[in-house]
Amino acid sequence: MRFSGQFALMVAILALAGATLAHAGGHDGNPAANARQAHMKLYAFNLDVLGAMAKGEVGYNADAAKATANNLLALAMMHQDAYWAPATSTEDLGNETRALPSIWEDRSRFGDIGIQLVEAARQLAAAAGEGQDSLRAAIRGVGGACSACHRNYRQR
Repeated sequence: MRFSGQFALMVAILALAGATLAHAGGHDGNPAANARQAHMKLYAFNLDVLGAMAKGEVGYNADAAKATANNLLALAMMHQDAYWAPATSTEDLGNETRALPSIWEDRSRFGDIGIQLVEAARQLAAAAGEGQDSLRAAIRGVGGACSACHRNYRQR
């Protein structure tokens, strides 16, 4: 029951953060592209925290690692279809996004990578609080899913 309350709070915070980040640049831009960029920044923030612990750059903290891994799982499990609206690729929006048109040309493979990310985040959430070695091993799966998507679907 406690996790569901935390999950609801996280969703509310993410929605507010997404709205804030979308307007932080001083331009309206495309709402879908802004939302997904905010979402990606939240992934990156949480991965940076866990990566620093895994590498020993900061002290390992089991509670913080578990909470941060749960953030990633919540992000990965959020319904994101509206972020990936048609006509929001680099071809349509230019430099406003790094999302390549191949996302919409190969939605099935793109979706498969999303499923891989959810599974890797679930494994990370289970392992992150079990020690630095466990965290280090489990974070690789999330990194692999992120890399697979960026390699194929994000402009360099």
